[in-house]
Amino acid sequence: MIRYLLSGGIYMVPIVVSFFLIIIISVKNFKGAYHVNKIMLIGSFAGLFGIVATGIALNNAVSIVPDISKISPQILWSGIKVSFVTTFSGGVTLFFSTVLWYVFSIRNSS
Repeated sequence: MIRYLLSGGIYMVPIVVSFFLIIIISVKNFKGAYHVNKIMLIGSFAGLFGIVATGIALNNAVSIVPDISKISPQILWSGIKVSFVTTFSGGVTLFFSTVLWYVFSIRNSS
């Protein structure tokens, strides 16, 4: 799993940092209300960044299509497959942050 996440390259750094920020803010929320809405904001950033990074990676993968006769289709397909790592990771982070935001919003509103 770690190797799969590392295959996302440099674009995974903001998503992983966002995930750890969400965890840090969530731990502080167990003591009391602490930037509850920022959990959702950070998760949204991670999701959107994952989509943008996928667009950039797909653009790079498709840019070599004119030279397709020189490369194997498996290499192109693996490049396209790796480009979706950031979207998947950003989506998981967004889902995780949405659940935590909902739980802490309900807990702190009472």
